[in-house]
Amino acid sequence: LAFSIVWATTWLVFYWPVTAILQSRFADRIPLTPRAGAATILFGISCFSAALPLAYSLLTRLLGPVAGRISLAARERGVALPGRRVSLRVRLVVLSLSLIAAPTVWLTLTSYMSQVWTGQRDLAARAERLADAVAQAPASHGPGTPLDLTAIASRDGTVRDNAEAARELFAAPALRFRLARELSRKDSGTVLDPSSERAAGYRAIPGSRDVALVISRPPGRDHRAEVFDLLFFALVAASWAPVCAIFLAGSIAGPLQRIRRVVSQIVGREDVDKLGRIPVFHRDEIGDLAVGANEMIDRLQASAERIRRYGADREQLLAVAARRAAELDAVLDNMVEGVFACDKSGSITHTNAAGHRLLDLLPAVTGAPPAEKPATAPLPYHPDGRAVCAAELPLVRALAGEVIVEEDEVLESPNDHRPVFLRSSAAPIRDPSGAIAGAVAVARDVTEVVELDRLKDQFIRVAAHELKTPVAILKGYALTLMRTDKTLSPRSRRMLEAIDRGAERINRIVEDLVDVSQAFLDVLQLLPETVDLEELVRASVAGMPHTEMHRISVRRGAPGPFNVSADQARTRQAVRILLDNAIKYSPSGGCIEVVLDRDEANGEAGVSVADCGVGIPTQGQEGIFRLFYRAHTDTPHDYGGMGIGLYMAKELIKRQGGRIWFRSREGEGSTFSFTLPLARESADS
Repeated sequence: LAFSIVWATTWLVFYWPVTAILQSRFADRIPLTPRAGAATILFGISCFSAALPLAYSLLTRLLGPVAGRISLAARERGVALPGRRVSLRVRLVVLSLSLIAAPTVWLTLTSYMSQVWTGQRDLAARAERLADAVAQAPASHGPGTPLDLTAIASRDGTVRDNAEAARELFAAPALRFRLARELSRKDSGTVLDPSSERAAGYRAIPGSRDVALVISRPPGRDHRAEVFDLLFFALVAASWAPVCAIFLAGSIAGPLQRIRRVVSQIVGREDVDKLGRIPVFHRDEIGDLAVGANEMIDRLQASAERIRRYGADREQLLAVAARRAAELDAVLDNMVEGVFACDKSGSITHTNAAGHRLLDLLPAVTGAPPAEKPATAPLPYHPDGRAVCAAELPLVRALAGEVIVEEDEVLESPNDHRPVFLRSSAAPIRDPSGAIAGAVAVARDVTEVVELDRLKDQFIRVAAHELKTPVAILKGYALTLMRTDKTLSPRSRRMLEAIDRGAERINRIVEDLVDVSQAFLDVLQLLPETVDLEELVRASVAGMPHTEMHRISVRRGAPGPFNVSADQARTRQAVRILLDNAIKYSPSGGCIEVVLDRDEANGEAGVSVADCGVGIPTQGQEGIFRLFYRAHTDTPHDYGGMGIGLYMAKELIKRQGGRIWFRSREGEGSTFSFTLPLARESADS
């Protein structure tokens, strides 16, 4: 588009007007010789070459903003603009050739035209003198005059006298035609020949059809004038190149300056959002640079947006973290337990308010390194009196990867030297890779709880012993009356039997409470011996009351013998507890199966008591072995009880080195099983 506009502008402004003027004004004075035509063409090329850089610069300045806006709009909409890429190198070569060609052609043309115009002026002067000379006789021209040739010619341009000289002048058909045309129009005048720089004057001879010709002699050349003209036109031609170069440099440097400003803003760390896009004027190296700068701005703005978004998210996360940290601190400070956190080197990094109150017990709670322990720090020990070494401290074990759950430690208070019971839990803190980065410990002063448990156990034991005497008296009197008094009415006898059963029930409750207190106080006495488990089970089944209402079967699940190392009385107590529960929760007439088994691989023998009763609810199975827990509380199958039996059965079996477990499904019955270690001689056999 720019090339077409430049060509049209050059043609309309320079080439066509000048050509028209030359043809209209000098057609009768300057013949259209090949040299004149070449000069005219060179003049047009000179004008075009001179106008091309200027027009390129002006069009760039005028159309550049429009093209830039179009490119930016197309870029925002993702539209590819049509057009062909022109390298900046090609464009600069073309413009440079134009800058070189314009002065060169202009200099050549002006030098030639200077000679032509000078010759025309001389010929015009000679023509005036010829007009006067022709009026006189040819013989009157003497030496020294500019006239050296005379001839006689007819009106059709044919030369007769002095033919050689005249024919040489009028050899060209165009000049002869011009002479004939002039002779037909008027009787006197001049004919110019710029190519030979001569002029011919003519005048009609009166009374004849012939004319007299006077031919001028070629003038001598003024070389100084020619050199002056050449220098003048060279200066004019050379002055055009810097002007065009300035405009051209401005059109090229403009986009580069815009790119430089944007890059300076980027380097100066200015607001990225305020960076404007660079219009793309040309599809060349500068355009590629502008496109690259625009892409860099896009990426910078996208990165800035991501950074702002990340910053906002980070601020939000920090606010949430601060709020949660405050909530966590509030929760920790209001905890009864002391919380201690340490890094992987064992240094304490966090302690809550309760933990500060336990700082005098720091070695026992946290497991601080020995070098950091106070000289007066008390040494912890286990509840059974064994000393606790440094490797057994909670945080030390947690840093080794162990998880500690509610382990008790005892310390001596440095103030009143009383025992202080601490219940500690600890766990390692791991980083995302799974490596241990620290540990946390929770310690609680359970001295009051332990003291209350001790007082409770003492009260139960004392109360149980105190109850045994009146219960025994009550039971003894009832039995004595039933055996000695034969006059008792049936009603009185039934009342005495009820008293006896009630006393027996109270006696069992008292015994259970005593056993529980002994278990709590860890004074439960066990006398291990070799016990025939099969004989013990069969005797327990035979001694169970109400067995006539249920079908109880005993069978072997493996060949005997079933000799175990256990306390016979305590084992019988555990079996009776399981049988009593099976009878209690089985319907009248239901079957109860007792299975004896033997596991040679593990060196143990076991007993399983299965019933077809109501089963245990799923939600109540988890705490079935807890003290005072009753799974059927507030259900139609709540048959009373204190929730002591299964707890005692578990304690009795575990304290003898055995295991106890159960399987149950609600509505289908339950199976309770336990194992005891085989006696040595039984295991050897």
